[in-house]
Amino acid sequence: MINKIKKYGDLIKKSLFTILMLSIYLVGQSIPIPLHGISFQIGSEFSMQNLLSLTTGGVFSSATLFSLGMGPYMTVSILISIILFANRDRASQFSHEQRGMIQVRGIFVLSFLQSIPLAYNLQTTVTSQAIKMNYFLVFSMTIICLVAGGLLISWIASINSKYGLGGPFIMILPGIITGVTRSISANYTSVIMIASRLVILIIVTIIFVFITTGLYTTEYHVDIQRIGIDRRSKDAYYAFRILIAGTMPLMFATSFMYLPSYIMQLLDWKNDFILSFFQLTSLRGIIVYGIIIYILGIIFSFVNIMPEQIAQDLKESSDYIVGVNPGHDSQRYITRRVFVFAILGSLYLATVVITPLLIGYWTGNEIYTNFSNYFAMLFVLISILDTVRQDIDFLYYKDNYSLFNIKLKGGR
Repeated sequence: MINKIKKYGDLIKKSLFTILMLSIYLVGQSIPIPLHGISFQIGSEFSMQNLLSLTTGGVFSSATLFSLGMGPYMTVSILISIILFANRDRASQFSHEQRGMIQVRGIFVLSFLQSIPLAYNLQTTVTSQAIKMNYFLVFSMTIICLVAGGLLISWIASINSKYGLGGPFIMILPGIITGVTRSISANYTSVIMIASRLVILIIVTIIFVFITTGLYTTEYHVDIQRIGIDRRSKDAYYAFRILIAGTMPLMFATSFMYLPSYIMQLLDWKNDFILSFFQLTSLRGIIVYGIIIYILGIIFSFVNIMPEQIAQDLKESSDYIVGVNPGHDSQRYITRRVFVFAILGSLYLATVVITPLLIGYWTGNEIYTNFSNYFAMLFVLISILDTVRQDIDFLYYKDNYSLFNIKLKGGR
């Protein structure tokens, strides 16, 4: 027993650390901002605000320390990765500390910008004592607390990425599970309590999880010939997933769809015609949402897999794709394949999200509309759990690798 604990000590430590960080995150979501009361009113119905809050781990209906969620951290991390990876020569000049400072400053600015409209919308949670105070003072204090919470969340996510499991984005796991359970509870009497409908839901869920897990974990391999390595003794390849973009298109599409409403609330102005393009209660809004997810899926595919950089790296290392000339031909070869999988993967994600919305719109039945949230959350949940699985597999098997039948650690 003791030997097993020692053998899997890293796995146990990282697991406990992640549980601790998740606990702190959940506690932070229940700490009210001074002069505000807590009123959790995140509905179970499908809406842009609910989906955005769940996919970023935020609590937009209540003024808490962690109301902003992971939104600022996720956005800044992605933008920095894009900028630095697209300018690798310039990026090599930055130290780790300089990159960290850039990230902190970016999170601070984005947290401040996101906290302004959120603080404006949270006026309904202000306590009766605070109503008598100066409005600007209450508004400013709310923004300061929200920004501080956004920075604290970023720190928690960063240290979990270093010392825990599942990377930084595991912090949104409680929100995702909440989204799935609320979607089910919203249809409790109309689906869960009716045996035939419940069976259909279970079957559809199993099929969806099976297909999505298969697509998410399946990799496409591009055979690489490495100079000085005999291909008969060692296979080399470059791999990328079928669903290259992952879940990022869903989060950014949700943010984009919610942005016009947010701005109009801040300006105390409303235009129903413009809003109809960003509301999921209208056909044009559903179509726009699907198009945004599809386009972002293609864009993020080429963000995660940059053919030009891959071709350049292969050329610099004197490696090449089997049967393809180095340089421009390799870049074009990779681009074609990434584009094909980007089209298919983006189409799958968009179809999963908007199909229940279209059925709900045409039938006028909110049951189908609510299941768009259900399948979207399941998709994100699968991606998070897959990241956790990879970390666990690495820690579980890292001491079991052997070289020439001799264990690397403690072997005989």
